[in-house]
Amino acid sequence: MLIRVIRGKIALMDFINEPFDIRLLPKAEDVPLTPIEKAYLLVIRIEWGISATVLLITGTVLIFSVKSLQHPVWIFSIFAGLIALAFGYAVVQTKSFSQKAYALRDKDVIYRSGWIVQKTHTCPFNRIQHSSVTTGFFERKYGLATLILYTAGTDETDLQIPGLKEADAYAMKEWITQQIIHEEQPGA
Repeated sequence: MLIRVIRGKIALMDFINEPFDIRLLPKAEDVPLTPIEKAYLLVIRIEWGISATVLLITGTVLIFSVKSLQHPVWIFSIFAGLIALAFGYAVVQTKSFSQKAYALRDKDVIYRSGWIVQKTHTCPFNRIQHSSVTTGFFERKYGLATLILYTAGTDETDLQIPGLKEADAYAMKEWITQQIIHEEQPGA
């Protein structure tokens, strides 16, 4: 029973909370997603190559500066471990890259990523506070950018879509801004 006061009179109302058949929900897997630009794989490989080089240099300095590590077993173990780490990460990066895709819909943005752990993030426009576009050094070299969406209630990034053509990222940002304005207008 639900009690409600209407014009100074108490009215008893039945509370109804019917179950919903989840089979009637739209299927997220049916939404066609657009893969990110293939050139972005080269960007992340270059960035990882730089990181791997730094790891290799660090390992080398470590071996030359710590006398107890200058044994052939340690030298082999450290370099084999670094090479296995670099190769393994490159394989995971490549497999994960093929899963990165997005969709722009009337009411939200969807972004899927991950190979081992696949994530699908949906960000409704009525939660977005603002958006931005960033381009790193290597992204600029290949004409790419990352669209960043910030939602209400957090200072952190809520959704990043990397590997977009720079012009597309700015066009999407502008379109999303118009959708946000439309959502905020009364009667919209």
